[in-house]
Amino acid sequence: MSAFEKLCNEYRENKRLIEELQAMNDSIKLDILAIMGNNEMYVEGAAKAINKTVVSSRFDSSGFKKEYPDLFIEYSRETSYKRFCVL
Repeated sequence: MSAFEKLCNEYRENKRLIEELQAMNDSIKLDILAIMGNNEMYVEGAAKAINKTVVSSRFDSSGFKKEYPDLFIEYSRETSYKRFCVL
């Protein structure tokens, strides 16, 4: 097995482990939220958890595109990025 194949296999295994840990953390988060109930903050001993609603404003580009298609085209710009994937 080449060094490249070994690295790809290790990368895939690490991604699988990360996904497994994320699923475990999601479950733990639900348990914490159940203990917190409707409280925004909960403190017990040295542990503290906060669960607040955060309000933000986002530009509705889909709505803008429907209402002002010419302006949308005029102010749109193409972007590019690289996507890394190991198969």
